[in-house]
Amino acid sequence: MKNIKAMGIAFIMFLVTITGVGIATKNGIPAYNIRYGTWISTTKFGCNDGMKKLVDNDNVFAVFGSSELKHCQRSGFHADSIYKNSDIKPVFIGKGGFQSLGHAIILGSIGQELKGKKVVISVSPQWFKSYGFRKDAFGSMYSETNMIAFLKNKEISDETKDYVIKRIKELTDENPTMWKNIRQDIKWYRDNNGNVIDTVRKNVHSALANYKADTKLYIASVVKGYSNDTNEGGKDRITHWNKLYKKAVKRGEKKSGHNRFGMSDRIYNKNYKEKVKKKAFKDLQYTSDSMEFDDLKCFIDICRQENIDVMMVMQPLNAKWADYTNFPKAKRDELYGAVRNFAKNNNVKLADLTSMEYDDYMFEDDSHLALKGLVYFNEQIYNFYKQDKK
Repeated sequence: MKNIKAMGIAFIMFLVTITGVGIATKNGIPAYNIRYGTWISTTKFGCNDGMKKLVDNDNVFAVFGSSELKHCQRSGFHADSIYKNSDIKPVFIGKGGFQSLGHAIILGSIGQELKGKKVVISVSPQWFKSYGFRKDAFGSMYSETNMIAFLKNKEISDETKDYVIKRIKELTDENPTMWKNIRQDIKWYRDNNGNVIDTVRKNVHSALANYKADTKLYIASVVKGYSNDTNEGGKDRITHWNKLYKKAVKRGEKKSGHNRFGMSDRIYNKNYKEKVKKKAFKDLQYTSDSMEFDDLKCFIDICRQENIDVMMVMQPLNAKWADYTNFPKAKRDELYGAVRNFAKNNNVKLADLTSMEYDDYMFEDDSHLALKGLVYFNEQIYNFYKQDKK
């Protein structure tokens, strides 16, 4: 009996300690600043408490995407500088490997904080392979704290949750341990099954999961120097887009004018020049018959359920490189057209950048925007943010 009592006291002391430390860590997570908001890190995206705190601001504008969100940071044409000291607070969510299903889970986990706001999902042609989301990519981006918050969100319909769960089961069919853990979370946090002991266990479990994610984010943000808010706000209108375009062209003439694919000379010489010499490149396999459309529909459905205004941005491929690698204009137009039809059929705003796929000074490499392309991308999302603003 004494041993049981001692164990009980020790457990209570553990809970008190972990709760106290957790509260201190959670409070230490930084508030918004432009460098933190545009920081590309799974540590940031995977911490639900941190994400909720980050987007809990009237001027926040969430932009979901993949690898294009990181390219050309600190170049002068990225959001990390364009929106500095302006009234818009962009929050970039995603990195290479992120796609619509992963974004749907994150969106559903912070939907209450985004209610009534605007979000953008930047859609890449690379997402549209027949199988959609890669299994290994899902495993690397998965966050238990986001999944728990998603499952507990009562405003997301059972139909939508069923779809997400079905897709996760498919994506983890080669990882039974991961699926077992996710299935337990579904039981506890979505279905609310279990006895009193299970209720205690799940409360402890969620507290520990959040504590772990909060601590990782707190430490990483201190190391990166994001602990202070350096974005005080400023002008409510950005009017220097033409100057940015001219600057981008001037920079492009110096740094992107010496290879036939319109890439950054530095990137081309480092990553593509030898491939061209040896013809050592893969044919592109993107298709309009992709599971990605169903996952994208799930993301849009959650926007509607949470009263979030959403715009899609269709990213282009570098047409000069795509032609060279046997993904010709006819195939690209078929894919682009399928995305346009999706937006039309689902009554979603679309900023279509694909008409600029042959333009000079648009790309850093085979697909990622740079220079003029980044200016155009940021102008489109800025205009959407400002639409209907008084």
